Amino acid sequence: MAACRADPVVGFWGEGLPDKKISFDDFELDFGRFQLLRKGSVVRLEGLPLQLLMFLVENKGQLVTREQISAALWSKDVFVDVDQGINTAIRKVRRALGDDVGEPQYLQTVVGRGYRFVAPIADDNAPAGMVTHEELGRAIMAAAGLDPDNPRGTPKPPEES
Repeated sequence: MAACRADPVVGFWGEGLPDKKISFDDFELDFGRFQLLRKGSVVRLEGLPLQLLMFLVENKGQLVTREQISAALWSKDVFVDVDQGINTAIRKVRRALGDDVGEPQYLQTVVGRGYRFVAPIADDNAPAGMVTHEELGRAIMAAAGLDPDNPRGTPKPPEES
């Protein structure tokens, strides 16, 4: 069996895993305990697919190429069929999440390129009252008179007081 580069003790971050939990829908991804939970119950997911899910969540919204996945999960001196390994891990993650490749809620496939984690997430480690980057951007656009849902459109007229 191939040795994984991002083992559960060291992770992708170089040191011990942070005590980090990320929630999306009914799921909680606990980085510190190396577990995926759904409504508080542990979801069975093998080590490599769980590491892949953590890597995709860490890069939420960004295209993660197959080359980046390979570099994160396998060392250069490991000789395995990386493409098959990635395909199998993605399939297991989708099964664990109940995700549909045709209408993805969590993992979007960018054909020939890679994958993107697309579900909205809540970072349990963020202090209460913190504003996300997206919320801040929308607020700034609204304050500038731009419609956050149509940023290239014409500015909104100022409201009468």
